[in-house]
Amino acid sequence: MVKKLISNYIVYIIYFLGVGMVSSGIVLMPFNAVRYSIILSIGLLLFIAGSIFNEIVINQHHLSLYESLNLIIVSLTLAIGIGMISGGISHFKESPSYASYLIPMGIIISFVSFAIKNNYKLQKRDTITLTIAVFVITGILHLALILLGNHLFIDVNPGGDVFKPMQH
Repeated sequence: MVKKLISNYIVYIIYFLGVGMVSSGIVLMPFNAVRYSIILSIGLLLFIAGSIFNEIVINQHHLSLYESLNLIIVSLTLAIGIGMISGGISHFKESPSYASYLIPMGIIISFVSFAIKNNYKLQKRDTITLTIAVFVITGILHLALILLGNHLFIDVNPGGDVFKPMQH
């Protein structure tokens, strides 16, 4: 039981550190492309490592080359989508326009990736209905975020609070 606890804990740490770094890398990249590209890359590698460790070591799945590549690609897109949502929410004030695209796109990317990763097999009708619903919801969310960003009574100059020196 101790081995399982430690293994599961390590996977969760790797997943969440990876997503946190992906989130920071995606949302802050416009402010320092080199630094945040490195952080993004490390986060993606961590998330992939967590996914592989979870499938092969913990769940003891024997994956074919195709299944392994699929796991890597879906893990990448899932981490990027979640990172877009998290980063967009966390740094909305710094760049509302950028976040208004990141959050809805992240929802679409992560939703599709999650469905593929977990092997959901939907009927054609359900797929069409769900696709329309997701695009309508994310479209409305995008418009709401644009309106919110344009009507905030806070300083929304590029960079926002993150890049201002702390007051002592």
